[in-house]
Amino acid sequence: MAIDIQAFKIKLGQRIRVLRERGGLTQMELGALVGKDFQAISRMEKGRVNPSAYQLYVLAGALNVPIAEFFEFT
Repeated sequence: MAIDIQAFKIKLGQRIRVLRERGGLTQMELGALVGKDFQAISRMEKGRVNPSAYQLYVLAGALNVPIAEFFEFT
């Protein structure tokens, strides 16, 4: 299963958005929970940045999901 970095970032961002919306949070609300501004959350969701493992850990805690949920690409 070969996947290039850009495709990975886009799929990861889409997953972050789905999980955020499932949790009923806006980008601004999620950002406040994790110490980021809404623009940083937007960049992650659009696949413009590759969040660190620590950022994913913090996001998982804020969204109350296991970190593995971020990687359940469909």
